[in-house]
Amino acid sequence: PDNNNVPPSSSSSSHLPQYVKNNLDKYGYEYYCNICAIGFTKEKNYQQHIAGRKHAQMKADEAISWHDFITDCPTWVTMMMTDQDCDTDNTTTTKNDDKDTVLLDVCTKWRESELSLFPHDHSCIDTSLTISDLSPQLRARFWRYLRDSFGMHYPELPKIIHYISLRDSQYLRVKELFETCEAFQIIGNIIASTTSDDVDDNVEVDCIYDLACGHGLLGILLAYRFPTKKVVCVDLEERKSYHVFKSAFVTLGESYQNRTPLSNLEYRVDDLRNIQEEVVESSFLVSIHACNEANKYVADMSRKANAGWAVMPCCIRSGLYLRGASILDLSSEDRYKVLCGVFAEANDARLVRKISRDITARPIIIARWGMLSDRSSCAGEEGGGSRDSLEFVVKRGAMPPL
Repeated sequence: PDNNNVPPSSSSSSHLPQYVKNNLDKYGYEYYCNICAIGFTKEKNYQQHIAGRKHAQMKADEAISWHDFITDCPTWVTMMMTDQDCDTDNTTTTKNDDKDTVLLDVCTKWRESELSLFPHDHSCIDTSLTISDLSPQLRARFWRYLRDSFGMHYPELPKIIHYISLRDSQYLRVKELFETCEAFQIIGNIIASTTSDDVDDNVEVDCIYDLACGHGLLGILLAYRFPTKKVVCVDLEERKSYHVFKSAFVTLGESYQNRTPLSNLEYRVDDLRNIQEEVVESSFLVSIHACNEANKYVADMSRKANAGWAVMPCCIRSGLYLRGASILDLSSEDRYKVLCGVFAEANDARLVRKISRDITARPIIIARWGMLSDRSSCAGEEGGGSRDSLEFVVKRGAMPPL
């Protein structure tokens, strides 16, 4: 049989990632295709699978994945790797006491459940953990996350992250990278939706503000995705991490219609409230994990100009919205959920989404855009709309409809 598709009882099962082994135990599979990430209880079904067209295509893609990983992130390949350590199944191995031990899996498609494998501090990914702190196995899986999440339209993104890891790895905090990339996908799709010809109440966004931007990576990603829109990052201090990220995108990023990457990006050292006078209907305000009143300022400034906004609150003071009501006997997490709901209703939110709880204890994104003539169309499953109403491509310059 194919060396990469083995019964779990075989000695080769040591080549399987731990989360795959867990699934084998959970579902009682006797056979498992590591390439396609699918298990079987009967050998007959397993043999039919590996003889099929889908498996053949996945195996061809596997070889491409390994080549791309080496090209994108050469130093993330373990230093112990030698030419003879690359097996024909394109899985990196090294010799240890005469036993093969697989170090890197760049071929299995990324699953959100893998976030639980990254080192945690309490219930979330350790906030101090950087890319350089990760094991080679986890760095390889992070590469696969970038490839599967952005590779169709941003194949250069892993190479940009690798470039930073060689020069300023202290700024590549794993939790912040996952958090920002996940928020970017949701918020970027909302902004892209404002150009849809199918939605009558939309005003196309021409200026995006990343408020209380911190390291500025979200603003950079938005400026990179929307090269014809102005993006302004605002914070009380300018961090070196912003310049590190920006420099990497300018150096390795792809130009769009002969524009230098990020030529549409601006940074201001200022209080976020001072942008009020320039916010207009075609603006879009974003803030990730700003505290207390900052989220309210974002929503208030947007409302005055009928502009769109999206926030991922870090904390919300109950006194801002509950008018004296007390919140008692609730855990911090439950209190956060309640206040996010109150905030969403108080500010006519059109969408409430969340990213993985493994990434952050504050995972909820709340957003409003358009004229809100039909809030139910985006209200989610309980409100009669579709939870996936904003799931569309993230291509640079492309503005797909809802």
